[in-house]
Amino acid sequence: MGVPGFRQLKKVLAVSSLVLAAGLALPAGPPLSEQGKADVPGLLRRIRDEVLELRRYPGEDFVRGEFHLGEGDDDTNKTHAVGILIKDEDKGGGRRMTIVVTRLEPSAADPRIRLSRESESIVCRFAADEVAILSSDHPPEGLGRLLRDILKAVVDKKNLLKEIRRPPGPVTFP
Repeated sequence: MGVPGFRQLKKVLAVSSLVLAAGLALPAGPPLSEQGKADVPGLLRRIRDEVLELRRYPGEDFVRGEFHLGEGDDDTNKTHAVGILIKDEDKGGGRRMTIVVTRLEPSAADPRIRLSRESESIVCRFAADEVAILSSDHPPEGLGRLLRDILKAVVDKKNLLKEIRRPPGPVTFP
């Protein structure tokens, strides 16, 4: 014998979480084309361009960035970690970009700590005006949505870094 209405509450919470999860998974970018397919090469180019605007770390011959996917401004509550590495290729003059997306789960011991679980990677090459996906662990039908989410995370972090790096305003007192 349980608390009256507990089963009903569990059902309502389960349905609410499904609705919330469906809402969080909505595409963050422009709507899909008439064929229902995203411009994957265009999204990859935009992600590359945005990440290349970030600073290189001293001594590194590549550009890298760490980002998080999920709702809100606090990375602590995000559900996925994203690492992006862009390096000039030795042969052919192109660039290679590797994106690793790792699902994060709260630790059983401390829910504030997120542990990495499953990772997927996307490796692509840029040469002239062409974008070639060399490998992808992500299903092709969901790649456009994932790339839009990654692009949004990159742009959001860049905007946050611009705010932090903004010089202070003029002195207003004598």
